[in-house]
Amino acid sequence: MFPRSERQMPPPAAAADWSGVHQDILSRIFLSLACIGDRVRFSAVNQQWRGVALQNPPPLPWLLMPSTAGTSCHRIFGGFADPQPPLAGAVRGARFCGSSPGGWSVVVLHQWHGHALLNLRSGERVPLPDHVRVTLNGGRAPPNFNVIRCPIMVRAAAVSAPPPSAACVVAALTTGQTTMAFWRPGMDCWSPAPLGAPCDAQDLTYHDGCFWAVNPWEQLFCYKPEIAGADGALTVQHLVYQCCADQMTPPAPGEIVSRYLLPAASGEDLLMVKRFIDPARGGTRRFEVFRLEKQLGRTSWRLYKMEGQVLFVGRSCSKAFDTGRSGNPGYIYFLDDVYGGRPMSVLQQNEYPCTDMGGWSCSPDDEEIKRCLPWAHPSDSSPSIWYLH
Repeated sequence: MFPRSERQMPPPAAAADWSGVHQDILSRIFLSLACIGDRVRFSAVNQQWRGVALQNPPPLPWLLMPSTAGTSCHRIFGGFADPQPPLAGAVRGARFCGSSPGGWSVVVLHQWHGHALLNLRSGERVPLPDHVRVTLNGGRAPPNFNVIRCPIMVRAAAVSAPPPSAACVVAALTTGQTTMAFWRPGMDCWSPAPLGAPCDAQDLTYHDGCFWAVNPWEQLFCYKPEIAGADGALTVQHLVYQCCADQMTPPAPGEIVSRYLLPAASGEDLLMVKRFIDPARGGTRRFEVFRLEKQLGRTSWRLYKMEGQVLFVGRSCSKAFDTGRSGNPGYIYFLDDVYGGRPMSVLQQNEYPCTDMGGWSCSPDDEEIKRCLPWAHPSDSSPSIWYLH
């Protein structure tokens, strides 16, 4: 027999050095990642890769925390300790009523007046009226006596398109002589919604060419704006859906239920997020997500299996994103924007807490609320909001 010889194993391959990859190549790789989780892992490789990630942020919303002392803004992606994104049009003491893509927000600059569309990216400001034009007695009064101008107060608002666009329409949930109103550039007053506007609507969004509002009974109010004629007159078509509620869990004793509307990440479905809050047990406890289904003349809210999406929910600032992982449980980030009493109580707050906010996983194995958003002292001017830059 031949003597057994010792076989020498080849030395282990040296770990690849990724620190020398050109920045332009890294940027292309990063921008090609559709999954938010993959982008997070990309940013954790080393300092160079993290720098590339911060220079090419995904379109995730930023957390905006306004107050009279100053407005702070935090990236959800990249970490809260990173430098705050610049705000060109930040206004101290303003109350934020809604946010739309492109950096536009509807704000109230003073306590009871000074409504405006404000772009936090460019600093551009478009004044909005402080009054609504109301018709008395259904228009049966003598000429020149059937229309009055009444003060209006906006509590939540959504925008169909940026102000330079001819399709720009602002819809608002309001208090005063009307509970909902509409405006487009060129109008000197808000126009009230058609008869049957919701009295206690909790949220408002724009989806599929229409504005949608939901009340505490899951009734859905649909408003389709139309701009016609040489003068660009605004008319609004109105529908009310008496939605059947399938598979809805009733609130436990002492729980408050709040609702949010938003389009799904695909843009095809309209979603309603129900948030269950128990003040005696520390705040938000759980969520349910439903999809609007219209079939054979029947409209219903159907339980929605939330997979491969992350939702950011807030008053007229909610947004859904596709994570690129269709089989993974969805996730919901939420803000502290629910107050006791009717929905218009947002206008009666001396301060706006910033404590009941965080994240919640749609996985049945991990439904615990995560307090993962930055803590702040109560604001003296506005609830926190998702800034859709």
